[in-house]
Amino acid sequence: MTETTSGKSGNYRQRLLRNRWIKPLVGYTKRMYDSAIETNSQVKIQLLQFIPFFIAAAITGILAFGYAELFRLAEKFSHSLHAVHPFFIFVLTPACFLLSWWVVVRYAPNAKGSGIPQVMAALQLSNPSTGKYINTLLSVRIAVVKIISSVFKVIGGGIVGREGPTIQIASSVFHEVQNRLPKWWISISQKNMLMAGAASGLAAAFNTPLGGIIFAIEELSKFHVRYYKSSLFIAVIIAGLAAQGLGGSYLYLGYPKLSIDSWKVIAGVLLTAMLCGYFGSKMGVWILGIMKRITRFKNRLKQVGIVLVSGILMAIIIYFLGSESMGSGKEIMDRTLFTADKQVEWYMPFARIAGLITSFSFGGAGGVFAPSLSAGASMGAVVAGFLNLASGNANILILVGMTTFLTGITRAPFTASIIIFEMTDRHSVIFYLLLGALVANLIARYVDKQSFYDQLREQYVNDVIHRTKDAQ
Repeated sequence: MTETTSGKSGNYRQRLLRNRWIKPLVGYTKRMYDSAIETNSQVKIQLLQFIPFFIAAAITGILAFGYAELFRLAEKFSHSLHAVHPFFIFVLTPACFLLSWWVVVRYAPNAKGSGIPQVMAALQLSNPSTGKYINTLLSVRIAVVKIISSVFKVIGGGIVGREGPTIQIASSVFHEVQNRLPKWWISISQKNMLMAGAASGLAAAFNTPLGGIIFAIEELSKFHVRYYKSSLFIAVIIAGLAAQGLGGSYLYLGYPKLSIDSWKVIAGVLLTAMLCGYFGSKMGVWILGIMKRITRFKNRLKQVGIVLVSGILMAIIIYFLGSESMGSGKEIMDRTLFTADKQVEWYMPFARIAGLITSFSFGGAGGVFAPSLSAGASMGAVVAGFLNLASGNANILILVGMTTFLTGITRAPFTASIIIFEMTDRHSVIFYLLLGALVANLIARYVDKQSFYDQLREQYVNDVIHRTKDAQ
């Protein structure tokens, strides 16, 4: 009787122990297991989303570095040839312009121009009903043709830049990487890929990561940043690290001396901003008007004639005004910012504007970013000379001129300000850059309500849709 009672008591204690400790422990272990499975699943998803951005951004950084070196060598060759045989420019420029135009017309018509409007158009088309048209705006073929055509143009002394083309090249890389993902891969937003590609392209081209991010937000984005901020940051960081790994850490412009010793600097900032905002926007109006007239000529022989005339006009500008009127214009920026020679003739900004219009309007590849900076730098130097400002005071106006002319053509004041700020690493100038950019933006909107890039974007969207439907 005692043993039975003792056995029942032991069983009770065992059940009590199991209820108090074993079951909660089992439940806790199960919850931890489920949580680990869920966490691993989330990590797997994030990793699969991260890998395409990592690969595309790394390729972008390498291509941006290689393209920059190729562009630099082409520009150096063009300047050295002009120094030895100035008259030869009348043969070289028309021939190179013709080659630049022909390779685009023959192999990739949408590789012409800057490349930024094409990316903007691709972003607008990145939805289920129109996503099929993006392949006509972004592809490996377009990227290759873009590089070849722009290099031909700069060898001929054309006033073009590589920054806009780099953005289209980068977006083409991101688009191609996404297209080559296996079918079982996790779905990735096409808009996110294109946005990250554009931002990483600009960041790698100028070595300005903040500028790339602000450009994507201000110029390209039509929805809230929280939807793509992670992919954007990843792409900019990886592309920048890849480019720096090959070319080293550098500033596009360096560390110019800056100072404000006179009230005339503020007056100069406002005057420079108004002039650059007006002529930057006006230049876009002139380019669009000329392009519209050129498209009316359907005869191929007439088109060739227009290209050759453009080449001859550019050669005349170079021959009579010298080497500072050719190429991207980085020589002007370096000379006026980092030497005591700040003098720029009053006609040089207008010569560079005329050269950019001539180089861009007929077709072929090449951007307006760097040429706009050099036109603005020369305008700022002219205003500084007019106000008898020198040294660090003049440099303020030169940097403001670069910012405000770029604002006039792009209508992206914050992007322009951040890019110049990052190029020089000068915190003290940011307020003057922002002030000038906002003034220039107001003036530019008075000249033309819609930006240069926005108008070209609309043209590309309409052309791509109509051409595809006609082909079908």
